Amino acid sequence: MDLLHSFGVSSTHYMQTHFSHFQGYFLSVSMAADLHNTFFLLFPIWFHVQRVEAIQLVWVAAVGDWVNLMLKWLLFGERPYWWVQETDYYGNYSKPLIEQFPMTCETGPGSPSGHAMGTAAVYYTMMSALLATSKSNTPVYCLCVRVSLWTLFWSVQVCVCLSRVFVAAHFPHQVIAGVVIGILVAETLRRTQQIYKAGLHSYLLTSLLLLCLALLLNLFLQLIGMNLLWSVNKALYWCHRAEWVSVDTSPLASLFRNTGTLLGLGLGLHCPLHAQVNRMAFARRSEGTIYRLICLSATLVLLQLFDSAFRPSVHSGALFYLMSFCKSAMVPLATVAIVLSVYSGFLPQSKNMQTGGYVNWSL
Repeated sequence: MDLLHSFGVSSTHYMQTHFSHFQGYFLSVSMAADLHNTFFLLFPIWFHVQRVEAIQLVWVAAVGDWVNLMLKWLLFGERPYWWVQETDYYGNYSKPLIEQFPMTCETGPGSPSGHAMGTAAVYYTMMSALLATSKSNTPVYCLCVRVSLWTLFWSVQVCVCLSRVFVAAHFPHQVIAGVVIGILVAETLRRTQQIYKAGLHSYLLTSLLLLCLALLLNLFLQLIGMNLLWSVNKALYWCHRAEWVSVDTSPLASLFRNTGTLLGLGLGLHCPLHAQVNRMAFARRSEGTIYRLICLSATLVLLQLFDSAFRPSVHSGALFYLMSFCKSAMVPLATVAIVLSVYSGFLPQSKNMQTGGYVNWSL
Protein backbone atom coordinates (compact mmCIF):
# COMPACT_ATOMS: atom_id res chain seq x y z
CA MET A 1 0.00 0.00 0.00
CA ASP A 2 2.89 2.37 0.64
CA LEU A 3 3.87 2.14 -3.01
CA LEU A 4 0.30 2.95 -4.06
CA HIS A 5 0.13 5.81 -1.59
CA SER A 6 3.47 7.21 -2.72
CA PHE A 7 2.24 7.20 -6.32
CA GLY A 8 -0.82 9.13 -5.20
CA VAL A 9 1.23 11.70 -3.31
CA SER A 10 3.50 12.09 -6.34
CA SER A 11 0.41 12.65 -8.49
CA THR A 12 -0.85 15.35 -6.13
CA HIS A 13 2.57 17.00 -5.98
CA TYR A 14 2.86 16.96 -9.78
CA MET A 15 -0.58 18.49 -10.26
CA GLN A 16 -0.04 21.18 -7.64
CA THR A 17 3.34 22.04 -9.15
CA HIS A 18 2.52 22.00 -12.87
CA PHE A 19 -1.16 22.98 -12.80
CA SER A 20 -1.20 25.54 -10.02
CA HIS A 21 -2.87 28.04 -12.37
CA PHE A 22 -5.94 25.74 -12.34
CA GLN A 23 -6.23 25.93 -8.57
CA GLY A 24 -9.41 28.01 -8.61
CA TYR A 25 -11.02 25.63 -11.10
CA PHE A 26 -10.19 22.49 -9.12
CA LEU A 27 -11.42 24.04 -5.88
CA SER A 28 -14.69 25.04 -7.57
CA VAL A 29 -15.18 21.54 -9.00
CA SER A 30 -14.51 19.91 -5.64
CA MET A 31 -17.00 22.27 -3.98
CA ALA A 32 -19.65 21.66 -6.64
CA ALA A 33 -19.29 17.87 -6.29
CA ASP A 34 -20.42 17.95 -2.66
CA LEU A 35 -23.74 16.14 -2.03
CA HIS A 36 -24.99 19.29 -0.36
CA ASN A 37 -25.54 20.70 -3.86
CA THR A 38 -27.43 17.58 -4.90
CA PHE A 39 -30.02 18.06 -2.17
CA PHE A 40 -30.24 21.86 -2.26
CA LEU A 41 -29.92 22.42 -6.02
CA LEU A 42 -30.12 19.39 -8.32
CA PHE A 43 -33.02 17.66 -6.56
CA PRO A 44 -35.36 20.72 -6.58
CA ILE A 45 -34.62 21.34 -10.27
CA TRP A 46 -35.06 17.69 -11.20
CA PHE A 47 -38.26 17.36 -9.18
CA HIS A 48 -39.98 20.08 -11.20
CA VAL A 49 -38.80 18.53 -14.48
CA GLN A 50 -38.78 14.75 -13.96
CA ARG A 51 -40.58 13.97 -10.72
CA VAL A 52 -40.12 10.19 -10.65
CA GLU A 53 -36.42 10.44 -11.48
CA ALA A 54 -36.01 13.09 -8.76
CA ILE A 55 -37.27 10.60 -6.18
CA GLN A 56 -34.74 8.10 -7.46
CA LEU A 57 -32.07 10.80 -7.25
CA VAL A 58 -32.60 11.24 -3.50
CA TRP A 59 -32.56 7.48 -2.90
CA VAL A 60 -29.34 7.11 -4.88
CA ALA A 61 -27.62 10.02 -3.12
CA ALA A 62 -28.72 9.02 0.39
CA VAL A 63 -28.19 5.26 0.13
CA GLY A 64 -24.99 5.73 -1.86
CA ASP A 65 -23.50 8.00 0.78
CA TRP A 66 -24.54 5.48 3.45
CA VAL A 67 -22.70 2.74 1.56
CA ASN A 68 -19.71 5.07 1.32
CA LEU A 69 -19.80 5.58 5.09
CA MET A 70 -19.88 1.85 5.81
CA LEU A 71 -16.96 1.22 3.45
CA LYS A 72 -14.94 4.04 5.00
CA TRP A 73 -15.34 2.49 8.45
CA LEU A 74 -14.37 -0.97 7.18
CA LEU A 75 -11.48 -0.04 4.85
CA PHE A 76 -9.64 2.48 7.07
CA GLY A 77 -8.38 4.42 4.06
CA GLU A 78 -5.61 6.98 4.53
CA ARG A 79 -5.65 10.50 3.12
CA PRO A 80 -2.65 12.05 1.30
CA TYR A 81 -2.38 15.18 3.44
CA TRP A 82 -1.73 13.21 6.63
CA TRP A 83 -0.09 10.06 5.19
CA VAL A 84 2.78 11.99 3.59
CA GLN A 85 3.61 13.69 6.90
CA GLU A 86 3.76 10.58 9.09
CA THR A 87 5.03 7.84 6.76
CA ASP A 88 8.56 6.38 6.91
CA TYR A 89 8.36 5.28 3.28
CA TYR A 90 10.71 8.00 2.01
CA GLY A 91 13.46 7.22 4.51
CA ASN A 92 16.32 9.72 4.16
CA TYR A 93 14.86 11.25 1.02
CA SER A 94 12.88 14.46 1.29
CA LYS A 95 9.10 14.10 1.31
CA PRO A 96 7.06 15.80 -1.41
CA LEU A 97 5.61 19.11 -0.24
CA ILE A 98 1.81 18.94 -0.40
CA GLU A 99 -0.23 22.12 -0.23
CA GLN A 100 -3.44 22.10 1.80
CA PHE A 101 -6.72 23.93 1.20
CA PRO A 102 -9.86 24.49 3.30
CA MET A 103 -11.55 21.45 1.73
CA THR A 104 -8.47 19.26 2.16
CA CYS A 105 -8.89 18.55 5.86
CA GLU A 106 -11.83 16.15 5.83
CA THR A 107 -12.11 14.08 8.98
CA GLY A 108 -13.40 10.74 7.72
CA PRO A 109 -11.33 7.85 6.33
CA GLY A 110 -10.38 8.29 2.70
CA SER A 111 -11.51 5.14 0.88
CA PRO A 112 -13.57 5.29 -1.23
CA SER A 113 -13.94 8.94 -2.20
CA GLY A 114 -17.37 10.24 -1.20
CA HIS A 115 -17.25 13.12 -3.69
CA ALA A 116 -16.37 10.85 -6.60
CA MET A 117 -18.86 8.18 -5.55
CA GLY A 118 -21.70 10.66 -4.99
CA THR A 119 -21.10 12.48 -8.26
CA ALA A 120 -20.93 9.24 -10.24
CA ALA A 121 -24.15 7.91 -8.69
CA VAL A 122 -26.11 11.16 -9.06
CA TYR A 123 -25.01 12.00 -12.60
CA TYR A 124 -25.44 8.41 -13.75
CA THR A 125 -29.02 8.55 -12.50
CA MET A 126 -29.73 11.80 -14.35
CA MET A 127 -28.00 10.57 -17.49
CA SER A 128 -30.03 7.34 -17.49
CA ALA A 129 -33.24 9.36 -17.21
CA LEU A 130 -32.27 11.57 -20.15
CA LEU A 131 -31.29 8.55 -22.25
CA ALA A 132 -34.66 6.94 -21.55
CA THR A 133 -36.51 9.99 -22.87
CA SER A 134 -34.60 9.93 -26.17
CA LYS A 135 -35.46 6.33 -27.13
CA SER A 136 -38.58 7.36 -29.03
CA ASN A 137 -36.60 9.44 -31.53
CA THR A 138 -34.69 8.44 -34.67
CA PRO A 139 -31.65 6.13 -34.37
CA VAL A 140 -29.23 8.86 -35.47
CA TYR A 141 -30.62 11.28 -32.90
CA CYS A 142 -30.44 8.62 -30.17
CA LEU A 143 -26.82 7.86 -31.06
CA CYS A 144 -25.86 11.54 -30.90
CA VAL A 145 -27.60 11.94 -27.56
CA ARG A 146 -25.92 8.84 -26.13
CA VAL A 147 -22.45 9.90 -27.26
CA SER A 148 -22.97 13.44 -25.97
CA LEU A 149 -24.30 12.37 -22.58
CA TRP A 150 -21.65 9.71 -22.01
CA THR A 151 -18.92 12.18 -23.00
CA LEU A 152 -20.33 14.75 -20.61
CA PHE A 153 -20.69 12.16 -17.85
CA TRP A 154 -17.10 10.95 -18.04
CA SER A 155 -15.77 14.49 -18.42
CA VAL A 156 -17.47 15.40 -15.14
CA GLN A 157 -16.10 12.30 -13.41
CA VAL A 158 -12.54 12.99 -14.59
CA CYS A 159 -12.73 16.61 -13.42
CA VAL A 160 -14.06 15.59 -9.99
CA CYS A 161 -11.42 12.90 -9.57
CA LEU A 162 -8.61 15.26 -10.57
CA SER A 163 -9.91 17.94 -8.22
CA ARG A 164 -9.95 15.57 -5.24
CA VAL A 165 -6.39 14.45 -6.00
CA PHE A 166 -5.28 18.07 -6.48
CA VAL A 167 -6.54 19.19 -3.06
CA ALA A 168 -4.79 16.17 -1.44
CA ALA A 169 -8.03 14.82 -0.01
CA HIS A 170 -7.79 11.46 -1.83
CA PHE A 171 -5.40 9.11 -3.57
CA PRO A 172 -6.11 8.24 -7.24
CA HIS A 173 -7.18 4.66 -6.43
CA GLN A 174 -9.74 6.00 -3.94
CA VAL A 175 -11.47 8.25 -6.46
CA ILE A 176 -11.50 5.51 -9.10
CA ALA A 177 -13.07 3.11 -6.59
CA GLY A 178 -15.61 5.80 -5.73
CA VAL A 179 -16.70 6.21 -9.35
CA VAL A 180 -17.09 2.46 -9.90
CA ILE A 181 -19.05 1.87 -6.69
CA GLY A 182 -21.20 4.94 -7.31
CA ILE A 183 -22.25 3.63 -10.72
CA LEU A 184 -23.03 0.21 -9.23
CA VAL A 185 -25.22 1.77 -6.53
CA ALA A 186 -27.07 3.93 -9.06
CA GLU A 187 -27.67 1.02 -11.43
CA THR A 188 -28.87 -1.22 -8.59
CA LEU A 189 -31.40 1.32 -7.33
CA ARG A 190 -32.50 2.13 -10.87
CA ARG A 191 -33.65 -1.47 -11.17
CA THR A 192 -35.34 -1.43 -7.75
CA GLN A 193 -38.95 -0.55 -8.51
CA GLN A 194 -39.99 -0.58 -4.85
CA ILE A 195 -38.53 2.89 -4.26
CA TYR A 196 -41.15 4.42 -6.57
CA LYS A 197 -44.02 2.73 -4.72
CA ALA A 198 -42.69 3.15 -1.18
CA GLY A 199 -45.21 4.30 1.40
CA LEU A 200 -44.50 6.44 4.42
CA HIS A 201 -43.88 3.36 6.57
CA SER A 202 -41.26 2.19 4.06
CA TYR A 203 -39.44 5.52 4.31
CA LEU A 204 -39.60 5.39 8.10
CA LEU A 205 -38.33 1.81 8.27
CA THR A 206 -35.58 2.40 5.69
CA SER A 207 -34.30 5.53 7.45
CA LEU A 208 -34.36 3.74 10.80
CA LEU A 209 -32.69 0.64 9.34
CA LEU A 210 -29.85 2.63 7.76
CA LEU A 211 -29.31 4.57 10.97
CA CYS A 212 -29.36 1.47 13.20
CA LEU A 213 -27.08 -0.60 10.96
CA ALA A 214 -24.49 2.16 10.86
CA LEU A 215 -24.63 2.71 14.62
CA LEU A 216 -24.42 -1.04 15.25
CA LEU A 217 -21.34 -1.30 13.04
CA ASN A 218 -19.90 1.67 14.88
CA LEU A 219 -20.56 -0.04 18.23
CA PHE A 220 -19.20 -3.40 17.04
CA LEU A 221 -15.94 -1.88 15.81
CA GLN A 222 -15.51 -0.07 19.10
CA LEU A 223 -16.16 -3.26 21.09
CA ILE A 224 -13.39 -5.11 19.21
CA GLY A 225 -10.98 -2.29 19.99
CA MET A 226 -11.19 -0.16 16.85
CA ASN A 227 -10.85 3.57 17.43
CA LEU A 228 -13.24 5.12 14.93
CA LEU A 229 -11.95 8.58 15.79
CA TRP A 230 -8.51 7.76 14.40
CA SER A 231 -9.12 9.74 11.22
CA VAL A 232 -10.49 12.71 13.16
CA ASN A 233 -7.39 12.73 15.35
CA LYS A 234 -5.14 12.63 12.28
CA ALA A 235 -7.04 15.51 10.70
CA LEU A 236 -6.77 17.62 13.85
CA TYR A 237 -3.06 16.86 14.17
CA TRP A 238 -1.87 17.22 10.58
CA CYS A 239 -4.11 19.93 9.16
CA HIS A 240 -2.17 23.18 8.84
CA ARG A 241 -5.07 25.31 10.10
CA ALA A 242 -7.44 24.17 12.85
CA GLU A 243 -10.42 26.10 11.44
CA TRP A 244 -10.32 23.95 8.30
CA VAL A 245 -11.26 20.85 10.31
CA SER A 246 -15.05 20.68 10.56
CA VAL A 247 -17.31 18.17 12.31
CA ASP A 248 -19.62 18.57 9.33
CA THR A 249 -17.27 16.30 7.34
CA SER A 250 -17.34 13.50 9.93
CA PRO A 251 -18.94 10.12 9.08
CA LEU A 252 -21.69 10.51 11.69
CA ALA A 253 -22.65 13.91 10.26
CA SER A 254 -23.17 12.40 6.81
CA LEU A 255 -25.16 9.52 8.35
CA PHE A 256 -27.68 11.83 10.03
CA ARG A 257 -27.89 14.08 6.97
CA ASN A 258 -28.71 11.20 4.63
CA THR A 259 -31.24 9.47 6.86
CA GLY A 260 -32.87 12.83 7.54
CA THR A 261 -33.13 13.58 3.83
CA LEU A 262 -34.69 10.19 3.08
CA LEU A 263 -37.21 10.55 5.89
CA GLY A 264 -38.03 14.10 4.79
CA LEU A 265 -38.75 12.86 1.28
CA GLY A 266 -41.15 10.25 2.63
CA LEU A 267 -42.94 12.80 4.80
CA GLY A 268 -43.19 15.21 1.88
CA LEU A 269 -44.57 12.67 -0.57
CA HIS A 270 -47.18 11.32 1.85
CA CYS A 271 -48.30 14.38 3.79
CA PRO A 272 -51.76 15.96 3.20
CA LEU A 273 -50.17 19.03 1.61
CA HIS A 274 -48.67 16.94 -1.18
CA ALA A 275 -51.93 15.05 -1.71
CA GLN A 276 -53.69 18.39 -2.08
CA VAL A 277 -51.23 19.53 -4.75
CA ASN A 278 -51.60 16.24 -6.61
CA ARG A 279 -55.34 16.83 -6.97
CA MET A 280 -54.72 20.03 -8.94
CA ALA A 281 -54.45 20.18 -12.72
CA PHE A 282 -54.14 22.82 -15.41
CA ALA A 283 -56.27 23.01 -18.52
CA ARG A 284 -53.43 24.15 -20.78
CA ARG A 285 -49.86 22.96 -21.17
CA SER A 286 -48.33 26.45 -20.87
CA GLU A 287 -49.98 27.01 -17.50
CA GLY A 288 -48.37 23.87 -16.14
CA THR A 289 -44.93 25.03 -17.33
CA ILE A 290 -45.36 28.47 -15.78
CA TYR A 291 -46.56 26.84 -12.56
CA ARG A 292 -43.45 24.68 -12.32
CA LEU A 293 -41.07 27.53 -13.13
CA ILE A 294 -42.57 29.70 -10.40
CA CYS A 295 -42.50 26.84 -7.88
CA LEU A 296 -38.92 25.97 -8.85
CA SER A 297 -37.74 29.55 -8.43
CA ALA A 298 -39.51 29.88 -5.08
CA THR A 299 -38.07 26.56 -3.89
CA LEU A 300 -34.48 27.45 -4.80
CA VAL A 301 -34.72 30.85 -3.12
CA LEU A 302 -36.30 29.36 0.02
CA LEU A 303 -33.71 26.58 0.30
CA GLN A 304 -30.78 28.97 -0.12
CA LEU A 305 -32.18 31.30 2.53
CA PHE A 306 -32.85 28.33 4.81
CA ASP A 307 -29.34 26.97 4.29
CA SER A 308 -27.75 30.34 5.08
CA ALA A 309 -29.89 31.07 8.14
CA PHE A 310 -29.98 27.61 9.71
CA ARG A 311 -26.45 26.50 10.58
CA PRO A 312 -26.22 24.23 13.66
CA SER A 313 -23.42 25.03 16.09
CA VAL A 314 -20.48 22.65 15.65
CA HIS A 315 -19.75 22.81 19.38
CA SER A 316 -23.03 21.28 20.53
CA GLY A 317 -22.09 17.58 20.22
CA ALA A 318 -25.12 15.31 19.86
CA LEU A 319 -27.33 18.36 19.34
CA PHE A 320 -25.39 19.14 16.17
CA TYR A 321 -26.31 15.76 14.67
CA LEU A 322 -29.95 16.16 15.67
CA MET A 323 -30.15 19.63 14.12
CA SER A 324 -28.41 18.37 10.96
CA PHE A 325 -30.98 15.58 10.75
CA CYS A 326 -33.88 18.05 11.05
CA LYS A 327 -32.34 20.48 8.56
CA SER A 328 -31.81 17.74 5.99
CA ALA A 329 -35.38 16.49 6.42
CA MET A 330 -36.76 19.97 5.72
CA VAL A 331 -35.14 20.19 2.26
CA PRO A 332 -37.21 17.51 0.43
CA LEU A 333 -40.25 18.30 2.57
CA ALA A 334 -40.19 21.92 1.45
CA THR A 335 -39.52 20.94 -2.17
CA VAL A 336 -42.28 18.37 -2.67
CA ALA A 337 -45.01 19.74 -0.41
CA ILE A 338 -44.68 23.08 1.33
CA VAL A 339 -43.74 25.39 -1.56
CA LEU A 340 -46.15 23.72 -4.00
CA SER A 341 -49.02 23.90 -1.52
CA VAL A 342 -48.41 27.53 -0.57
CA TYR A 343 -48.26 28.67 -4.18
CA SER A 344 -51.29 26.57 -5.17
CA GLY A 345 -53.26 28.22 -2.38
CA PHE A 346 -53.05 31.53 -4.25
CA LEU A 347 -54.54 30.06 -7.44
CA PRO A 348 -58.28 30.33 -8.15
CA GLN A 349 -60.03 27.13 -7.11
CA SER A 350 -62.05 27.02 -10.29
CA LYS A 351 -58.90 26.76 -12.37
CA ASN A 352 -57.19 24.36 -9.96
CA MET A 353 -59.94 21.79 -10.27
CA GLN A 354 -61.03 22.28 -13.88
CA THR A 355 -60.06 18.83 -15.04
CA GLY A 356 -59.99 17.03 -11.70
CA GLY A 357 -56.81 15.28 -12.82
CA TYR A 358 -53.16 15.61 -11.84
CA VAL A 359 -50.53 18.17 -12.57
CA ASN A 360 -48.76 17.44 -15.85
CA TRP A 361 -45.15 17.12 -14.72
CA SER A 362 -43.64 16.36 -18.14
CA LEU A 363 -42.26 19.10 -20.30
